Amino acid sequence: MTSTSSRSSSTITATRLSNQPPLQPPPPNPSSRFPVTPAVLRSIFTSSRTPHEERSISRVAFFRFAGFLLSCVCISFAAARGRGMRGSAGLLGVV
Repeated sequence: MTSTSSRSSSTITATRLSNQPPLQPPPPNPSSRFPVTPAVLRSIFTSSRTPHEERSISRVAFFRFAGFLLSCVCISFAAARGRGMRGSAGLLGVV
């Protein structure tokens, strides 16, 4: 290819682009950029419940979590029981 042919093609595309209106980016779609966080999901579910139902669900969730923690502690003590007092104290970081 010669340098004149590349120049002529660049001038043709430049004139074609100058005749067209400038391209603008599409307007942002607010729904596609909305971050989905746990707080957003929680607000969706709480909006469909009454305050009494929400308190009841929160209370049940709290007691289930407390029961889970208590069972973990009990299982840890039961597993450490066979090791003697020094072994269970070591699990708690006392020794």
